[in-house]
Amino acid sequence: MPNLVTLITSKRPNRGFNVMTASWVIPISRKPPLIAVAIAPTRYTYECLKYHKEFTVSIAGPEMKELAWYCGTVTGRKVDKVKEKNVKLRSLSKVEVPGIDGALAILGCKVWNDYDGGDHRIVVGEVVEVLVREGVFKDTWRNVEVLLYYGSGKFLSAKIP
Repeated sequence: MPNLVTLITSKRPNRGFNVMTASWVIPISRKPPLIAVAIAPTRYTYECLKYHKEFTVSIAGPEMKELAWYCGTVTGRKVDKVKEKNVKLRSLSKVEVPGIDGALAILGCKVWNDYDGGDHRIVVGEVVEVLVREGVFKDTWRNVEVLLYYGSGKFLSAKIP
């Protein structure tokens, strides 16, 4: 089943920011607004979240396909992905960690909790700020025109009626 493609940005311990592609992201609560992200504990992003307990979730559109692939296949332990790919970041006001400029939406999150999830950690973030690209979501998320999904080993673009 295809999953929505997101880019998780975290603060690197040695300065700067790291970006990881994630498609295992789900909303889990309205009050307070919480989302869960499944991250393997061996991933550099998990190490970054242990260091600084804030992150952003940037919802990727089809134009971010190459960046999503790169950030999902290259480790931030060895490469500064933001610098290497000249990723444009967008600051938020309630978290130190920026989102990806041009994303359909950016959710600024503070780590709420961290749970065992088998071979992954389930990192729960409280959404404290949301930026949405003007005109993308119209009245509700159901009206969004194009989203980027990942499934069966490839990226898929989907128009939502």
